[in-house]
Amino acid sequence: MDTIQAQEETKGTFYHFVVIAYVGLMTIAFYVSAEKRGIIPLLPTILRYACDVGVIALAILYYLVAFPQRRMRLSASLAWVWSIPYIGMTMISLLIWIVNRAGMNYISRGIINVGCAELNALAAACALWLFGKKAADYTFCGAVAAVALVAMRAVMMFGVGGFIGQYLSLLLTFAGNTGPAMLYMEFHDLGQGLGMFVMYYVWQLLQTRRGFLLVPLSFVCFTLSLKRIDVMAIIVAVFMGWYLNRLTEKKKWLFIIAFEAALVFFAYFYLIFIKQGYYGEFMARLGIDTMSRDILYKYYSDYYELSPTFLGRGLRYIFVRTGETTELIHVTGTIYIKVHNAHNEYMTYFIELGFWGFIFWLWSNSWYRMNAIRKLRGWEGMTFTMMIVIYCFISYATDNTFFYFSTNYIGFVASGVTLLTGERAQEPSGVTEGER
Repeated sequence: MDTIQAQEETKGTFYHFVVIAYVGLMTIAFYVSAEKRGIIPLLPTILRYACDVGVIALAILYYLVAFPQRRMRLSASLAWVWSIPYIGMTMISLLIWIVNRAGMNYISRGIINVGCAELNALAAACALWLFGKKAADYTFCGAVAAVALVAMRAVMMFGVGGFIGQYLSLLLTFAGNTGPAMLYMEFHDLGQGLGMFVMYYVWQLLQTRRGFLLVPLSFVCFTLSLKRIDVMAIIVAVFMGWYLNRLTEKKKWLFIIAFEAALVFFAYFYLIFIKQGYYGEFMARLGIDTMSRDILYKYYSDYYELSPTFLGRGLRYIFVRTGETTELIHVTGTIYIKVHNAHNEYMTYFIELGFWGFIFWLWSNSWYRMNAIRKLRGWEGMTFTMMIVIYCFISYATDNTFFYFSTNYIGFVASGVTLLTGERAQEPSGVTEGER
């Protein structure tokens, strides 16, 4: 008996060590994903993928020490589902690279980005296997710590009063008035992921009545780097998730079919709208500052043709080209801007993957992902995955978020956890209690 107790205590102590190590790794990963890193400015962005490797190593180490079997099949299945878009896009891009005789700088960059995204998927699956329902909370702890590190530097620079005053002004003007302290808190990559945490904890509160205190905390972290399009994405995604759960099974099928059709229609209409030169004029009439996106969209509209014969230019073509070119785009008078990323994932992946590759990109990141999760955990298990899909595809309209570390990792972990917490989630045949 004493021996068994000692083994259980040792296992418990080691598990807590794993939790602390995981939170530390997430803190570093999210911190280097933020735009400003004033406290520790020299940490390279690539370090976040080393943190992915660290999470995978923790999982291997924990398996060797504790031999747990729970959730292993589910975690492996999710890693496969998350990986399918990356695998398919790589195969399509490989064909394009061969036909176009692309240089190694384009090929290597595309493979590196896919490899990093794959590390994200594997690390998120390991986190879900290690911590189960607590994986999202532990990941959120790391994000909060990263936000605190950035905020600490902003407070030192602008003072407590200036920081709070500018934050309140940011909220009251809905990001219309952004002071220097809030500009410092512009997280970019991490900011998109924090929006997912708001959505996750709001959904948990609606579904399970848990996480009451985490909703306002996630809201504060997210709004320190407020993005208006993400607010719209959260509202639309939560409403559609709530509505889907109220439907009968037959109507749920009709709903997701209509959703997929609307997504494809919007994607092509958006590209046509840009190609015909209407985007800038439309945004001007609405009084929306596009931050030069209209100029970039007009520039990149010459890089694609909306035809089934359009082959594409290969993954990360735009990213590499913008780093290599010194070309300037004329705005007005003597004002020019440098060519940089398209800030539009619909346009980006149509240009890079071509007509048929773009269809695969849409399908694999929406219909395939949602229905693969439905087969694993039923309709209720699928609901939050659909919400993540909606959130991402809304953000894709104006940002380069598809390969963002934070949006991918947080989206994977949060959607994975909801498969374990759904009160009425259906269990697929062959899944035992140990898989939960």
